[in-house]
Amino acid sequence: MLPAKVHRSIYVLLLCFLGVSMVTSVFLANMAWVFLGVNWLLEGRWREKWQMAKESRLLQAFAGLFLLMLAGMLWTADTRAGWGTIQVMLPLLCVPVVMLTTQPLAGNARRVVLLTYTAAVFVVTIVGLVRWLTIPGLPHRAIVPNISHIRFALNCCVVVYLSVGVMLNGARWQRWLAVPLALWMLAFMVIIHSYTGIIVLAVVSLVMLLTRWRRWPLIALWVLLAGGAMGVMGYEVKNYYRLVPMAEEPLRECTANGRPYEHMQDGVIENGNYIYNYVCDEELRNEWNRRSTLDYDGLARSGYSVKSTLIRYLNGLGLTKDSVGVAALSDAQVLSVENGVANPVYEEGNIFRKMVYTMLIEREFYVHTHAVAGFTMLQRMEMWDAAAHVIGEHPWFGVGTGDVVDAMDDYLTASGSELSGYRMNCHSQYLGIMAALGIVGFVLVLLLVLRAMFPLHRFRRAVSGTLMLPWLLTILISMVSEDTLATLAGILFCTFFLAFRNKA
Repeated sequence: MLPAKVHRSIYVLLLCFLGVSMVTSVFLANMAWVFLGVNWLLEGRWREKWQMAKESRLLQAFAGLFLLMLAGMLWTADTRAGWGTIQVMLPLLCVPVVMLTTQPLAGNARRVVLLTYTAAVFVVTIVGLVRWLTIPGLPHRAIVPNISHIRFALNCCVVVYLSVGVMLNGARWQRWLAVPLALWMLAFMVIIHSYTGIIVLAVVSLVMLLTRWRRWPLIALWVLLAGGAMGVMGYEVKNYYRLVPMAEEPLRECTANGRPYEHMQDGVIENGNYIYNYVCDEELRNEWNRRSTLDYDGLARSGYSVKSTLIRYLNGLGLTKDSVGVAALSDAQVLSVENGVANPVYEEGNIFRKMVYTMLIEREFYVHTHAVAGFTMLQRMEMWDAAAHVIGEHPWFGVGTGDVVDAMDDYLTASGSELSGYRMNCHSQYLGIMAALGIVGFVLVLLLVLRAMFPLHRFRRAVSGTLMLPWLLTILISMVSEDTLATLAGILFCTFFLAFRNKA
Protein backbone atom coordinates (compact mmCIF):
# COMPACT_ATOMS: atom_id res chain seq x y z
CA MET A 1 0.00 0.00 0.00
CA LEU A 2 1.30 3.43 -0.93
CA PRO A 3 1.82 6.07 1.79
CA ALA A 4 -1.08 8.42 2.45
CA LYS A 5 0.91 11.39 1.11
CA VAL A 6 1.33 9.65 -2.24
CA HIS A 7 -2.39 8.96 -2.52
CA ARG A 8 -3.04 12.60 -1.61
CA SER A 9 -0.70 13.78 -4.37
CA ILE A 10 -2.36 11.44 -6.86
CA TYR A 11 -5.74 12.80 -5.75
CA VAL A 12 -4.65 16.38 -6.44
CA LEU A 13 -3.18 15.47 -9.85
CA LEU A 14 -6.36 13.63 -10.82
CA LEU A 15 -8.45 16.64 -9.78
CA CYS A 16 -6.32 18.77 -12.11
CA PHE A 17 -6.90 16.18 -14.83
CA LEU A 18 -10.63 16.19 -14.13
CA GLY A 19 -10.78 20.01 -14.15
CA VAL A 20 -9.22 20.08 -17.61
CA SER A 21 -11.08 17.15 -19.12
CA MET A 22 -14.57 18.17 -17.91
CA VAL A 23 -14.48 21.11 -20.35
CA THR A 24 -12.51 19.45 -23.15
CA SER A 25 -13.19 15.72 -23.56
CA VAL A 26 -15.89 13.30 -22.46
CA PHE A 27 -13.51 10.36 -22.90
CA LEU A 28 -10.80 11.91 -20.70
CA ALA A 29 -13.38 13.06 -18.15
CA ASN A 30 -14.61 9.48 -17.81
CA MET A 31 -11.03 8.32 -17.34
CA ALA A 32 -10.45 10.99 -14.68
CA TRP A 33 -13.38 10.14 -12.44
CA VAL A 34 -12.76 6.39 -12.77
CA PHE A 35 -9.09 6.86 -11.79
CA LEU A 36 -10.22 8.98 -8.84
CA GLY A 37 -12.33 6.04 -7.70
CA VAL A 38 -9.48 3.57 -8.15
CA ASN A 39 -7.10 5.76 -6.12
CA TRP A 40 -9.77 6.08 -3.42
CA LEU A 41 -10.20 2.29 -3.24
CA LEU A 42 -6.46 1.63 -3.06
CA GLU A 43 -6.00 4.25 -0.35
CA GLY A 44 -7.98 2.29 2.24
CA ARG A 45 -8.62 4.10 5.55
CA TRP A 46 -12.16 2.71 5.56
CA ARG A 47 -13.04 3.54 9.15
CA GLU A 48 -12.24 7.23 8.64
CA LYS A 49 -14.14 7.32 5.33
CA TRP A 50 -17.18 5.59 6.78
CA GLN A 51 -17.28 8.09 9.62
CA MET A 52 -17.11 11.01 7.14
CA ALA A 53 -19.84 9.43 5.01
CA LYS A 54 -22.14 9.07 8.04
CA GLU A 55 -21.62 12.72 8.94
CA SER A 56 -22.01 14.14 5.41
CA ARG A 57 -25.64 15.00 4.77
CA LEU A 58 -24.60 16.36 1.38
CA LEU A 59 -23.25 12.94 0.38
CA GLN A 60 -26.47 11.35 1.60
CA ALA A 61 -28.45 13.75 -0.62
CA PHE A 62 -26.45 12.74 -3.71
CA ALA A 63 -26.76 9.06 -2.83
CA GLY A 64 -30.48 9.44 -2.13
CA LEU A 65 -31.13 11.00 -5.54
CA PHE A 66 -29.21 8.22 -7.29
CA LEU A 67 -31.00 5.50 -5.34
CA LEU A 68 -34.40 7.06 -6.08
CA MET A 69 -33.60 7.09 -9.80
CA LEU A 70 -32.52 3.45 -9.41
CA ALA A 71 -35.82 2.68 -7.69
CA GLY A 72 -37.62 4.27 -10.63
CA MET A 73 -36.49 1.29 -12.70
CA LEU A 74 -39.09 -0.82 -10.86
CA TRP A 75 -42.01 0.74 -12.74
CA THR A 76 -40.39 1.81 -16.00
CA ALA A 77 -41.31 0.07 -19.26
CA ASP A 78 -38.26 1.06 -21.33
CA THR A 79 -35.59 -0.61 -19.20
CA ARG A 80 -32.91 -0.06 -21.84
CA ALA A 81 -33.35 3.71 -21.70
CA GLY A 82 -33.60 3.52 -17.92
CA TRP A 83 -30.32 1.70 -17.48
CA GLY A 84 -28.76 4.19 -19.91
CA THR A 85 -29.87 6.99 -17.60
CA ILE A 86 -28.49 5.16 -14.56
CA GLN A 87 -25.17 4.68 -16.33
CA VAL A 88 -24.94 8.38 -17.17
CA MET A 89 -25.75 9.29 -13.56
CA LEU A 90 -23.22 6.89 -12.00
CA PRO A 91 -20.61 9.67 -11.50
CA LEU A 92 -23.28 11.55 -9.52
CA LEU A 93 -22.85 8.88 -6.88
CA CYS A 94 -19.19 7.93 -7.26
CA VAL A 95 -17.58 11.39 -7.44
CA PRO A 96 -19.30 12.72 -4.26
CA VAL A 97 -18.41 9.48 -2.45
CA VAL A 98 -14.74 10.06 -3.24
CA MET A 99 -14.67 13.81 -2.60
CA LEU A 100 -16.88 13.93 0.48
CA THR A 101 -14.95 11.16 2.23
CA THR A 102 -11.60 12.78 1.42
CA GLN A 103 -10.25 15.76 3.32
CA PRO A 104 -11.02 19.07 1.50
CA LEU A 105 -8.28 20.76 -0.45
CA ALA A 106 -6.40 23.60 1.17
CA GLY A 107 -3.40 25.83 0.59
CA ASN A 108 -1.22 25.23 -2.46
CA ALA A 109 -3.17 22.15 -3.59
CA ARG A 110 -6.36 24.21 -3.75
CA ARG A 111 -4.66 26.97 -5.74
CA VAL A 112 -3.01 24.55 -8.19
CA VAL A 113 -6.28 22.76 -9.03
CA LEU A 114 -8.25 25.99 -9.40
CA LEU A 115 -5.55 27.58 -11.57
CA THR A 116 -5.42 24.48 -13.77
CA TYR A 117 -9.20 24.48 -14.15
CA THR A 118 -9.29 28.23 -14.89
CA ALA A 119 -6.53 27.89 -17.47
CA ALA A 120 -8.43 25.06 -19.17
CA VAL A 121 -11.61 27.14 -19.42
CA PHE A 122 -9.62 30.10 -20.77
CA VAL A 123 -7.86 27.98 -23.41
CA VAL A 124 -11.20 26.56 -24.58
CA THR A 125 -12.56 30.10 -24.99
CA ILE A 126 -9.56 30.99 -27.15
CA VAL A 127 -10.09 27.86 -29.27
CA GLY A 128 -13.76 28.82 -29.58
CA LEU A 129 -12.84 32.36 -30.59
CA VAL A 130 -10.53 31.08 -33.33
CA ARG A 131 -13.25 28.74 -34.61
CA TRP A 132 -15.80 31.55 -34.57
CA LEU A 133 -13.49 33.87 -36.54
CA THR A 134 -12.27 31.32 -39.08
CA ILE A 135 -15.22 28.99 -39.81
CA PRO A 136 -17.87 30.77 -41.92
CA GLY A 137 -21.46 30.28 -40.79
CA LEU A 138 -20.46 28.32 -37.68
CA PRO A 139 -23.58 27.92 -35.46
CA HIS A 140 -23.15 29.46 -32.02
CA ARG A 141 -23.85 26.04 -30.46
CA ALA A 142 -20.75 24.64 -32.20
CA ILE A 143 -18.29 27.40 -31.29
CA VAL A 144 -17.12 25.45 -28.24
CA PRO A 145 -15.99 21.96 -29.30
CA ASN A 146 -16.74 18.74 -27.40
CA ILE A 147 -19.09 20.27 -24.81
CA SER A 148 -22.53 21.88 -24.83
CA HIS A 149 -22.20 25.66 -25.07
CA ILE A 150 -24.71 25.95 -22.21
CA ARG A 151 -22.73 23.64 -19.91
CA PHE A 152 -19.54 25.49 -20.82
CA ALA A 153 -21.17 28.84 -20.02
CA LEU A 154 -21.74 27.64 -16.46
CA ASN A 155 -18.00 27.03 -16.19
CA CYS A 156 -17.42 30.56 -17.50
CA CYS A 157 -19.64 31.79 -14.65
CA VAL A 158 -17.47 29.96 -12.11
CA VAL A 159 -14.32 31.55 -13.56
CA VAL A 160 -16.01 34.94 -13.10
CA TYR A 161 -16.71 34.07 -9.44
CA LEU A 162 -13.09 33.07 -8.95
CA SER A 163 -11.93 36.28 -10.63
CA VAL A 164 -14.13 38.36 -8.34
CA GLY A 165 -12.60 36.56 -5.37
CA VAL A 166 -9.14 37.53 -6.59
CA MET A 167 -10.29 41.13 -7.17
CA LEU A 168 -11.45 41.34 -3.55
CA ASN A 169 -8.63 39.47 -1.86
CA GLY A 170 -5.69 39.09 -4.24
CA ALA A 171 -2.51 41.06 -4.72
CA ARG A 172 -2.49 44.06 -7.06
CA TRP A 173 -0.89 42.18 -9.97
CA GLN A 174 -3.44 39.40 -9.57
CA ARG A 175 -6.29 41.93 -9.76
CA TRP A 176 -4.90 43.26 -13.03
CA LEU A 177 -5.25 39.74 -14.45
CA ALA A 178 -8.61 38.96 -12.83
CA VAL A 179 -10.52 41.96 -14.19
CA PRO A 180 -9.91 41.32 -17.92
CA LEU A 181 -10.42 37.58 -17.38
CA ALA A 182 -13.88 38.15 -15.87
CA LEU A 183 -14.83 40.58 -18.65
CA TRP A 184 -13.62 38.13 -21.29
CA MET A 185 -15.74 35.32 -19.83
CA LEU A 186 -18.80 37.57 -19.99
CA ALA A 187 -17.99 38.57 -23.58
CA PHE A 188 -17.53 34.95 -24.59
CA MET A 189 -20.93 34.02 -23.19
CA VAL A 190 -22.39 36.69 -25.47
CA ILE A 191 -20.45 35.26 -28.44
CA ILE A 192 -21.90 31.78 -27.87
CA HIS A 193 -25.39 33.23 -27.21
CA SER A 194 -25.68 31.64 -23.79
CA TYR A 195 -28.80 33.25 -22.39
CA THR A 196 -28.69 30.74 -19.55
CA GLY A 197 -25.15 31.68 -18.54
CA ILE A 198 -25.80 35.42 -18.66
CA ILE A 199 -29.03 35.16 -16.65
CA VAL A 200 -27.39 32.87 -14.08
CA LEU A 201 -24.46 35.26 -13.71
CA ALA A 202 -26.76 38.27 -13.31
CA VAL A 203 -28.98 36.60 -10.70
CA VAL A 204 -26.12 35.07 -8.70
CA SER A 205 -24.15 38.32 -8.66
CA LEU A 206 -27.20 40.22 -7.41
CA VAL A 207 -27.86 37.65 -4.67
CA MET A 208 -24.23 37.72 -3.57
CA LEU A 209 -24.26 41.52 -3.45
CA LEU A 210 -27.48 41.61 -1.44
CA THR A 211 -26.01 39.21 1.11
CA ARG A 212 -23.28 41.79 1.60
CA TRP A 213 -25.43 44.90 1.82
CA ARG A 214 -22.55 47.10 2.94
CA ARG A 215 -21.16 46.91 -0.57
CA TRP A 216 -23.77 49.41 -1.74
CA PRO A 217 -21.47 50.98 -4.39
CA LEU A 218 -21.22 47.57 -6.09
CA ILE A 219 -25.00 47.14 -5.88
CA ALA A 220 -25.41 50.56 -7.50
CA LEU A 221 -22.94 49.54 -10.22
CA TRP A 222 -24.92 46.32 -10.82
CA VAL A 223 -28.13 48.32 -11.19
CA LEU A 224 -26.45 50.71 -13.62
CA LEU A 225 -25.04 47.88 -15.72
CA ALA A 226 -28.36 46.02 -15.76
CA GLY A 227 -30.19 49.23 -16.65
CA GLY A 228 -27.67 49.96 -19.40
CA ALA A 229 -28.06 46.45 -20.83
CA MET A 230 -31.85 46.80 -20.81
CA GLY A 231 -31.56 50.19 -22.48
CA VAL A 232 -29.35 48.83 -25.26
CA MET A 233 -31.72 45.90 -25.71
CA GLY A 234 -34.68 48.27 -25.99
CA TYR A 235 -32.81 50.28 -28.63
CA GLU A 236 -32.07 47.15 -30.67
CA VAL A 237 -35.68 45.94 -30.38
CA LYS A 238 -36.88 49.32 -31.64
CA ASN A 239 -34.46 49.11 -34.58
CA TYR A 240 -35.62 45.59 -35.39
CA TYR A 241 -39.25 46.68 -35.71
CA ARG A 242 -38.63 50.09 -37.32
CA LEU A 243 -40.23 49.62 -40.75
CA VAL A 244 -38.12 50.58 -43.76
CA PRO A 245 -39.74 52.63 -46.58
CA MET A 246 -40.43 49.58 -48.76
CA ALA A 247 -42.43 47.95 -45.97
CA GLU A 248 -44.67 51.01 -45.66
CA GLU A 249 -45.29 51.57 -49.39
CA PRO A 250 -48.30 50.09 -51.23
CA LEU A 251 -47.46 46.56 -52.39
CA ARG A 252 -46.38 46.28 -56.02
CA GLU A 253 -47.90 43.45 -58.03
CA CYS A 254 -45.07 42.65 -60.47
CA THR A 255 -41.28 42.51 -60.61
CA ALA A 256 -39.22 44.71 -62.89
CA ASN A 257 -39.42 41.85 -65.42
CA GLY A 258 -43.22 41.71 -65.27
CA ARG A 259 -43.56 38.49 -63.26
CA PRO A 260 -46.08 38.44 -60.38
CA TYR A 261 -44.98 38.85 -56.79
CA GLU A 262 -46.25 36.67 -53.98
CA HIS A 263 -47.10 38.59 -50.79
CA MET A 264 -47.86 36.19 -47.95
CA GLN A 265 -48.90 39.00 -45.60
CA ASP A 266 -48.26 36.78 -42.56
CA GLY A 267 -46.80 39.67 -40.59
CA VAL A 268 -43.37 38.10 -39.87
CA ILE A 269 -40.93 41.00 -39.52
CA GLU A 270 -37.13 40.97 -39.58
CA ASN A 271 -34.88 44.02 -39.89
CA GLY A 272 -37.92 46.25 -40.44
CA ASN A 273 -39.20 44.31 -43.46
CA TYR A 274 -41.94 41.73 -43.90
CA ILE A 275 -39.98 38.59 -44.80
CA TYR A 276 -42.45 36.96 -47.18
CA ASN A 277 -43.56 40.02 -49.12
CA TYR A 278 -42.09 40.73 -52.57
CA VAL A 279 -41.21 37.09 -53.32
CA CYS A 280 -40.95 35.82 -56.90
CA ASP A 281 -39.90 32.20 -56.62
CA GLU A 282 -39.25 31.71 -60.34
CA GLU A 283 -36.84 34.65 -60.61
CA LEU A 284 -35.12 33.71 -57.36
CA ARG A 285 -34.47 30.18 -58.59
CA ASN A 286 -33.18 31.20 -62.02
CA GLU A 287 -30.91 34.01 -60.82
CA TRP A 288 -29.59 32.12 -57.79
CA ASN A 289 -28.74 29.00 -59.81
CA ARG A 290 -26.90 31.25 -62.26
CA ARG A 291 -24.76 32.77 -59.50
CA SER A 292 -24.20 29.82 -57.18
CA THR A 293 -23.18 26.17 -57.41
CA LEU A 294 -25.62 25.31 -54.60
CA ASP A 295 -29.10 24.46 -55.87
CA TYR A 296 -31.88 26.88 -54.91
CA ASP A 297 -34.06 23.95 -53.79
CA GLY A 298 -31.24 22.29 -51.86
CA LEU A 299 -29.45 22.89 -48.58
CA ALA A 300 -26.88 25.47 -47.56
CA ARG A 301 -23.65 24.35 -45.94
CA SER A 302 -25.27 24.94 -42.56
CA GLY A 303 -27.89 22.29 -43.32
CA TYR A 304 -30.74 24.78 -43.68
CA SER A 305 -32.72 25.47 -46.85
CA VAL A 306 -30.98 27.70 -49.42
CA LYS A 307 -34.36 29.16 -50.41
CA SER A 308 -35.37 30.27 -46.91
CA THR A 309 -31.84 31.50 -46.13
CA LEU A 310 -31.72 33.55 -49.34
CA ILE A 311 -35.16 35.09 -48.78
CA ARG A 312 -34.27 36.16 -45.24
CA TYR A 313 -30.87 37.51 -46.32
CA LEU A 314 -32.39 39.63 -49.10
CA ASN A 315 -35.07 40.80 -46.69
CA GLY A 316 -32.42 41.85 -44.17
CA LEU A 317 -30.77 44.01 -46.85
CA GLY A 318 -34.12 45.60 -47.77
CA LEU A 319 -34.04 44.04 -51.25
CA THR A 320 -36.91 42.49 -53.18
CA LYS A 321 -36.82 38.69 -53.37
CA ASP A 322 -36.45 38.42 -57.14
CA SER A 323 -33.77 38.49 -59.84
CA VAL A 324 -33.02 42.14 -59.14
CA GLY A 325 -32.40 41.42 -55.47
CA VAL A 326 -30.13 38.43 -56.15
CA ALA A 327 -28.23 40.39 -58.82
CA ALA A 328 -27.55 43.12 -56.26
CA LEU A 329 -25.69 40.68 -53.99
CA SER A 330 -21.90 40.81 -54.01
CA ASP A 331 -19.90 37.62 -54.42
CA ALA A 332 -19.08 37.76 -50.69
CA GLN A 333 -22.78 37.99 -49.84
CA VAL A 334 -23.57 35.03 -52.12
CA LEU A 335 -20.94 33.07 -50.21
CA SER A 336 -22.58 34.10 -46.93
CA VAL A 337 -25.93 32.69 -48.08
CA GLU A 338 -24.21 29.49 -49.21
CA ASN A 339 -22.73 29.19 -45.71
CA GLY A 340 -26.18 29.52 -44.18
CA VAL A 341 -26.07 33.13 -42.92
CA ALA A 342 -29.73 34.17 -42.90
CA ASN A 343 -29.35 37.79 -41.83
CA PRO A 344 -26.57 40.28 -42.71
CA VAL A 345 -26.73 41.48 -39.09
CA TYR A 346 -25.20 38.14 -38.09
CA GLU A 347 -22.01 39.14 -39.91
CA GLU A 348 -21.63 42.45 -38.10
CA GLY A 349 -19.27 43.02 -35.20
CA ASN A 350 -22.18 43.91 -32.89
CA ILE A 351 -22.57 40.58 -31.11
CA PHE A 352 -25.25 41.93 -28.77
CA ARG A 353 -27.39 43.01 -31.73
CA LYS A 354 -27.08 39.56 -33.27
CA MET A 355 -28.15 37.99 -29.98
CA VAL A 356 -31.24 40.24 -29.72
CA TYR A 357 -32.19 39.75 -33.38
CA THR A 358 -31.91 35.98 -33.03
CA MET A 359 -34.25 36.08 -30.04
CA LEU A 360 -36.75 38.33 -31.83
CA ILE A 361 -36.97 36.24 -35.00
CA GLU A 362 -37.85 33.24 -32.83
CA ARG A 363 -40.65 35.27 -31.31
CA GLU A 364 -41.88 36.42 -34.72
CA PHE A 365 -42.09 32.92 -36.17
CA TYR A 366 -43.85 31.60 -33.07
CA VAL A 367 -46.42 34.43 -32.86
CA HIS A 368 -47.30 34.39 -36.54
CA THR A 369 -46.73 30.78 -37.63
CA HIS A 370 -46.54 28.85 -34.31
CA ALA A 371 -43.23 27.35 -35.44
CA VAL A 372 -41.00 26.01 -32.65
CA ALA A 373 -38.57 23.57 -34.30
CA GLY A 374 -35.05 24.95 -34.41
CA PHE A 375 -35.77 27.73 -31.91
CA THR A 376 -34.07 27.15 -28.56
CA MET A 377 -36.37 28.96 -26.15
CA LEU A 378 -39.57 27.97 -27.94
CA GLN A 379 -38.52 24.31 -27.93
CA ARG A 380 -37.97 24.54 -24.20
CA MET A 381 -41.47 25.89 -23.66
CA GLU A 382 -42.94 23.11 -25.79
CA MET A 383 -41.01 20.47 -23.86
CA TRP A 384 -42.01 22.01 -20.52
CA ASP A 385 -45.64 21.75 -21.59
CA ALA A 386 -45.15 18.10 -22.54
CA ALA A 387 -43.42 17.36 -19.23
CA ALA A 388 -46.24 19.05 -17.32
CA HIS A 389 -48.75 16.86 -19.17
CA VAL A 390 -46.80 13.70 -18.25
CA ILE A 391 -46.69 14.80 -14.61
CA GLY A 392 -50.42 15.48 -14.71
CA GLU A 393 -51.09 11.99 -16.07
CA HIS A 394 -48.79 10.27 -13.52
CA PRO A 395 -48.68 12.68 -10.59
CA TRP A 396 -47.63 10.51 -7.64
CA PHE A 397 -44.85 8.18 -8.80
CA GLY A 398 -44.14 9.35 -12.35
CA VAL A 399 -43.53 7.14 -15.36
CA GLY A 400 -40.23 5.67 -14.17
CA THR A 401 -36.60 6.39 -14.91
CA GLY A 402 -36.62 5.22 -18.54
CA ASP A 403 -40.03 6.32 -19.83
CA VAL A 404 -39.94 10.12 -19.62
CA VAL A 405 -38.84 10.73 -23.21
CA ASP A 406 -41.33 8.16 -24.58
CA ALA A 407 -44.22 9.63 -22.60
CA MET A 408 -43.40 13.17 -23.69
CA ASP A 409 -43.02 12.14 -27.34
CA ASP A 410 -46.40 10.37 -27.24
CA TYR A 411 -48.01 13.59 -26.03
CA LEU A 412 -46.22 15.71 -28.66
CA THR A 413 -47.36 13.30 -31.39
CA ALA A 414 -50.96 13.34 -30.17
CA SER A 415 -50.98 17.13 -30.00
CA GLY A 416 -49.49 17.51 -33.50
CA SER A 417 -46.35 19.27 -32.29
CA GLU A 418 -43.47 20.00 -34.66
CA LEU A 419 -41.18 18.38 -32.09
CA SER A 420 -42.85 14.99 -32.41
CA GLY A 421 -40.18 12.38 -33.05
CA TYR A 422 -37.33 14.59 -31.83
CA ARG A 423 -37.21 12.60 -28.55
CA MET A 424 -35.83 15.45 -26.47
CA ASN A 425 -35.43 15.71 -22.70
CA CYS A 426 -37.50 18.04 -20.54
CA HIS A 427 -34.98 20.90 -20.58
CA SER A 428 -35.68 21.30 -16.86
CA GLN A 429 -34.07 19.07 -14.27
CA TYR A 430 -36.85 19.72 -11.80
CA LEU A 431 -39.57 18.73 -14.27
CA GLY A 432 -37.49 15.73 -15.36
CA ILE A 433 -37.21 14.38 -11.81
CA MET A 434 -40.91 14.95 -11.21
CA ALA A 435 -41.90 13.25 -14.50
CA ALA A 436 -39.71 10.23 -13.67
CA LEU A 437 -40.40 9.88 -9.93
CA GLY A 438 -43.64 11.82 -9.44
CA ILE A 439 -44.47 14.23 -6.66
CA VAL A 440 -43.49 11.65 -4.04
CA GLY A 441 -40.01 11.21 -5.49
CA PHE A 442 -39.52 14.93 -6.03
CA VAL A 443 -40.52 15.73 -2.44
CA LEU A 444 -38.10 13.07 -1.13
CA VAL A 445 -35.27 14.62 -3.18
CA LEU A 446 -36.23 18.07 -1.90
CA LEU A 447 -36.24 16.85 1.70
CA LEU A 448 -32.78 15.33 1.24
CA VAL A 449 -31.45 18.62 -0.11
CA LEU A 450 -33.07 20.65 2.68
CA ARG A 451 -31.73 18.19 5.25
CA ALA A 452 -28.22 18.75 3.85
CA MET A 453 -28.64 22.52 4.20
CA PHE A 454 -29.91 22.58 7.77
CA PRO A 455 -28.88 23.53 10.35
CA LEU A 456 -27.83 26.62 8.39
CA HIS A 457 -24.82 27.51 10.53
CA ARG A 458 -23.25 24.11 9.84
CA PHE A 459 -24.00 24.29 6.13
CA ARG A 460 -22.64 27.84 5.96
CA ARG A 461 -19.36 26.70 7.48
CA ALA A 462 -19.13 23.82 5.03
CA VAL A 463 -19.73 25.89 1.89
CA SER A 464 -18.40 29.30 2.92
CA GLY A 465 -15.92 31.14 0.77
CA THR A 466 -15.87 32.98 -2.52
CA LEU A 467 -16.65 29.94 -4.65
CA MET A 468 -19.06 27.56 -2.97
CA LEU A 469 -22.24 29.59 -2.49
CA PRO A 470 -22.33 31.10 -6.01
CA TRP A 471 -21.53 27.65 -7.44
CA LEU A 472 -24.49 26.12 -5.59
CA LEU A 473 -26.77 28.95 -6.73
CA THR A 474 -25.55 28.44 -10.31
CA ILE A 475 -26.52 24.76 -10.17
CA LEU A 476 -29.95 25.43 -8.72
CA ILE A 477 -30.78 28.18 -11.21
CA SER A 478 -29.45 26.27 -14.23
CA MET A 479 -31.70 23.33 -13.41
CA VAL A 480 -34.77 25.48 -14.08
CA SER A 481 -34.13 25.46 -17.83
CA GLU A 482 -31.54 22.71 -18.29
CA ASP A 483 -31.23 18.94 -17.82
CA THR A 484 -28.03 19.55 -15.89
CA LEU A 485 -27.73 15.94 -14.74
CA ALA A 486 -28.38 14.43 -18.18
CA THR A 487 -24.77 14.73 -19.36
CA LEU A 488 -21.37 13.94 -17.91
CA ALA A 489 -20.32 17.60 -18.25
CA GLY A 490 -23.30 18.70 -16.18
CA ILE A 491 -22.81 16.02 -13.52
CA LEU A 492 -19.12 16.81 -13.12
CA PHE A 493 -19.93 20.50 -12.86
CA CYS A 494 -22.30 19.64 -9.99
CA THR A 495 -19.69 17.53 -8.17
CA PHE A 496 -16.17 18.74 -9.04
CA PHE A 497 -16.20 21.75 -6.71
CA LEU A 498 -17.12 19.60 -3.71
CA ALA A 499 -13.37 19.15 -3.34
CA PHE A 500 -13.06 22.84 -2.43
CA ARG A 501 -15.54 22.86 0.44
CA ASN A 502 -14.42 23.93 3.89
CA LYS A 503 -14.31 21.60 6.85
CA ALA A 504 -17.72 21.57 8.54
